[in-house]
Amino acid sequence: MEYRYFGNTGLKISCITFGAQTFGWNIDEKEAHELLDYYEASGGNYIDIADSYNQGDSERIVGTWFKKRGNRERFIIGTKVFFSTGDSVNDTGLSRKHIFHSMSESLDRLGTDYIDLYQM
Repeated sequence: MEYRYFGNTGLKISCITFGAQTFGWNIDEKEAHELLDYYEASGGNYIDIADSYNQGDSERIVGTWFKKRGNRERFIIGTKVFFSTGDSVNDTGLSRKHIFHSMSESLDRLGTDYIDLYQM
């Protein structure tokens, strides 16, 4: 795997990233974990997800993989906020309320206490 510096963060990020948008939609947890295992074995270290992907299932599935493998520290997580995550008028957008709520929910689903890249 080839790596590049991630901006001026000092982190090295794999040139091939892993998008997990379909986890919980047409890829179940077992298959998702197998794909993530393959990606890790190939040297990949960046996972792209979002709070809105499949009502949070994408983040939850990645979180269960981290918990089972004990490998959170080996990865850079990039997740997003903006799109609707519920039925309320305030469950979307970039309001302080939505950002803080979505961040908290993402951290819980991922089973981590930090996110490396939070995209808006």
